Amino acid sequence: MKKYFLSGLFLTTALPFTAAAQTTTIEAFDQPIELQLGGFMSWYGTYADQKKTTLKSGVPVGDYNNFDIMGDAEIYFSGSTTLRNGVKIGAIVQLEAGTDSDTSDQTIDETYMTLDSKIGRIIAGNVKNVSNQMSVTAPTVSTLGVQETDFRRVVVVPEEFAYNKATYALLDDISTKLSYITPTVSGFTAGISLMPGNKKKGKDADDLLIPSGGIKLFKYGADATALFQHDFGSFDVEASASYTFYKPNLHANNNFADEKNIHEYGAGLNIHFGNWSVGGSYHYTNMSRETAEWLNPYANVAKGVSWDAGIEFSAGPFAASANVFQSRADSITVNGKKDIFSLYQLSGQYKILAGVSLFVDLAYLDFKSASDIRGSSNKGPAAAIGMNLNF
Repeated sequence: MKKYFLSGLFLTTALPFTAAAQTTTIEAFDQPIELQLGGFMSWYGTYADQKKTTLKSGVPVGDYNNFDIMGDAEIYFSGSTTLRNGVKIGAIVQLEAGTDSDTSDQTIDETYMTLDSKIGRIIAGNVKNVSNQMSVTAPTVSTLGVQETDFRRVVVVPEEFAYNKATYALLDDISTKLSYITPTVSGFTAGISLMPGNKKKGKDADDLLIPSGGIKLFKYGADATALFQHDFGSFDVEASASYTFYKPNLHANNNFADEKNIHEYGAGLNIHFGNWSVGGSYHYTNMSRETAEWLNPYANVAKGVSWDAGIEFSAGPFAASANVFQSRADSITVNGKKDIFSLYQLSGQYKILAGVSLFVDLAYLDFKSASDIRGSSNKGPAAAIGMNLNF
């Protein structure tokens, strides 16, 4: 069914173009698309100190290593062809090639097709939604990230801790979806993603209700984002607004709580002037406590707000930033109270030459649970220093 749908999508998109363009399609594809290589690689030393009583999988973290060597890498395969009418068709496959613990059991990351024309871009495949692609967040030069920070790999997130790890929609992650992004007109760009609720990384199965090997977290959803970018001469402005909804798949997974749509709202603003950038973003997620409790083991989404703020300075090969991120979410263990996650971070980067840079990230993470149980909270400093390669 998907094959026929995509074929129909292509034909629908091609209708505005001339019949002559259709006759050139075969000629344009007479030679196969050649894939180009790209990607990145990062290796860094880490240090972290945290509460030994914090529970993870029912066991205190105890004497975890304070020091480690970590890395991440991906190889990008991309190719495209342009028809004589100007329509550009492309494909991108991202191969996992590092030691990131979040992706250690995966080979392929994002994989999708693109179709670009005068009426915009269509994206079909396993890819993140448009709010992830287009939302404006606080400026930062961090390698480990402020949004979805990789410092969570060294300072453990406590069990049953409720929080949102970004200021854009995350529940669909990298899953099969269809997105459309408009052309930019007077600085405005809009996008929408339609999400059928397939499993992450496109691991679909014949059983569309509950795919084998795991559950489907939502039945369907949609994500819409608007982006504004404009140069006012002495300063530049970026602003975004987004709305997302998901229909949780509760009853199909033997959870008979009242099924309500999950609604998410986000906004961000950045201002760039000279060597400086300042800005931040805000996100609100609304769902029932029953839904949040059911989702918690599978995804970091909860009812509540998340926000970030930051300032960045760059001069020649050097760049630095200071950031704060906070999530305040309704606790799933203590009714009427909130779990609070705070991240404070300083980051620096020095570009040695094109594609090669050194970096350092210094952070303090605080997972403050509404529960009085010692193992329900965690906090501590963390640091990373290493090298980035982009190719």
